[in-house]
Amino acid sequence: MPYTPEYPFRKLDYGETLEVASGIHWVRMPLPFALNHINLWLLKDGDGWTVVDTGYNVQEIRDIWGAAIGKITGGAPINRSIVTHFHPDHMGLAGWFEENYGAQLWMTYTEWLQAHVAVSETVTHNFDRWIEFYRDNGAPENMTVGFKEVREAFRDSWYRLPETVRRIQDNEEINIHGRTWQVITGGGHSHEHASLWCPEMNVLISGDQILPRISPNISLWYTEPDGDPLRHYFESFVKFRHLSEDVLVLPSHDYPFRGLHGRLDDLLVHHQTRLDAALDFCAKPQTATDVIPSLFSREIGAFEFGFAIGETLAHLNYLVSDGSLERHKEDDGVIRYRRAA
Repeated sequence: MPYTPEYPFRKLDYGETLEVASGIHWVRMPLPFALNHINLWLLKDGDGWTVVDTGYNVQEIRDIWGAAIGKITGGAPINRSIVTHFHPDHMGLAGWFEENYGAQLWMTYTEWLQAHVAVSETVTHNFDRWIEFYRDNGAPENMTVGFKEVREAFRDSWYRLPETVRRIQDNEEINIHGRTWQVITGGGHSHEHASLWCPEMNVLISGDQILPRISPNISLWYTEPDGDPLRHYFESFVKFRHLSEDVLVLPSHDYPFRGLHGRLDDLLVHHQTRLDAALDFCAKPQTATDVIPSLFSREIGAFEFGFAIGETLAHLNYLVSDGSLERHKEDDGVIRYRRAA
């Protein structure tokens, strides 16, 4: 029987807010991408408030935050921002919250460092290693040029990065408004993504790790060419299996839902289908760029290319690591994959 999540709340328009559990307010924000929205969370916390994820750095979102905060908090302070991972739709306004509200940044240390690396690249325009990596994997020139333009446009995605961080770690317990929230870290989408689970309320703020309709992007990057992010993603599921099936999941995209275990099963099937397609396509030697159409039916442009080839490489490396594929860098300098004999 096909998996169907339960959506217990109505859909929100951009800028709308809704209290989804006692003291937990859902704020829906726009994004300037094909994935055109993000869910952010404002939690009552003693005499003040905690924000979970901050949003992308554009004036529209800052304005919406100002209105939502005025409506919900009654002027009480925002003492901290807990950020699930470094991507700019989540961390983009961490510096703005620090500057305007005095909110201390809490996040995993790996994600904080990765944010500084990402911003440094956009400031120095140093994308040579990215371009070399994509060329090694069969990328045509128009895609590498387009990728560079896309990356440079990310320069302003973060308002500014806080210079200090309060580190959070796996299994750490955080007190928010007298309730214990446990940190659950996982890899795949990013290196040390942090979700937050409150057993007392049976609520999981899943960030991008578990989404109800789409899979988060699971990509391999030039910094770890032999990495296995898809395997890390699957390994994180073990932690979420310990939560109840009817836990209220508050994801960063789409809508709050129930049906966690069914969604984990569905995600496994989705990625196994892609693994099977990639393996079949590599009956003869193929570059990662060659394999992209076997995993993605839609047309891939310059903006999507980095995500598409990164995800394709994550699936190919998974198959290499389990012995199903062989990987060779050939005389032309390009890496090709072929089904193992």
